[in-house]
Amino acid sequence: MKIFLYLLYPFSLLYQFLFWWQQRRVTPYRLPNVLVVSVGNLTVGGTGKTPFVQYLVHFFRKTYPGYAITILSRGYKAEKSREGAILPIESNPQLYGDEPSQHKEMFPDVQVIIGRDRKNSFLKYNKFQSSKHIVILDDGFQHKTLNRDFDFVLLDANSPFGNGFTIPLGFLREPIHHLKRSDAVVITKLTNRNKLSIEKYKNILNRSKIQAPIFHSTFEASVREVILNRGFMQKPYTSGVGDKYFLVTGVGNPKHVYETARTSLESPSIRTKFFPDHFEFSDSSLDSLLEEIQNGELLITTEKDWVKMRMNSRFVQTLEKKKIRVLLILIQVAIKEDKEMESMLVALVSTYEAKIDQVSKI
Repeated sequence: MKIFLYLLYPFSLLYQFLFWWQQRRVTPYRLPNVLVVSVGNLTVGGTGKTPFVQYLVHFFRKTYPGYAITILSRGYKAEKSREGAILPIESNPQLYGDEPSQHKEMFPDVQVIIGRDRKNSFLKYNKFQSSKHIVILDDGFQHKTLNRDFDFVLLDANSPFGNGFTIPLGFLREPIHHLKRSDAVVITKLTNRNKLSIEKYKNILNRSKIQAPIFHSTFEASVREVILNRGFMQKPYTSGVGDKYFLVTGVGNPKHVYETARTSLESPSIRTKFFPDHFEFSDSSLDSLLEEIQNGELLITTEKDWVKMRMNSRFVQTLEKKKIRVLLILIQVAIKEDKEMESMLVALVSTYEAKIDQVSKI
């Protein structure tokens, strides 16, 4: 293993140099008259950005109902990512990406824009003319092209820094000390099992002289059943004695999804099938799933996976025909220091409003 690390270490250094070289040549562009809040991470893989973006949208909609809100995303693996697009209602995940489609379904009145060139995508597709506008930059920590007013960086409590090395030797997108650019760090996915290690990770942040405030968050999960023949409406689900489950997911951290399902369902009878993150469910892969589901098993998956699965009408029809019930794991973020978080967000918006007032008086 040590020989392997030594062999890859030069490539890790090369990656860091190329990242630095690319970033230093970029001059951030400030989107006119908007408040830009970035949500990003330091590592590859899932840290919980999607539910945290949704947490922010819920807060801003509730606290500032007169504000326009946009989620600006790359649209990873979306067919329209290169050209850019604004998402319509009932968006196709293959065209627009799984996470943007999930956001649009949850918040129909929120503008969701995708594009590799997020600056030009926003300038081209933005329909809001509101003088008060919040843009949430999804996966934006490394996206220096756009200036942001606030940078959230999310760290997975299970493994915040991986092995401490950057790609390709480790999972870090950039070195730990680059967190100095962040305005707040959010440690996600806290559980009774991993919270004992948090102080160790905080010591690493202290040694790197990270001054940003640190927040702690957990996932509050619920399970709902999809009504297949009624427009995919959902209803509460209560697990029954002897119920068996087949968990299928293609997310960044499938083991955490499994633990969440096991805790929520209070069942040891969960078989699993994991796919890579952002997996595209083809006809053949869905046909294979239908063959793998055993008699009496309930299919359980995430919202992110389901928005893609359900686009295949033949798959859905077969589920109905075989009377296979479908369950969804719904996730919401709970911030331990919720009052402090809300106060910080209110102060951020107040600063933004003060700047708007100054500009309007000129």
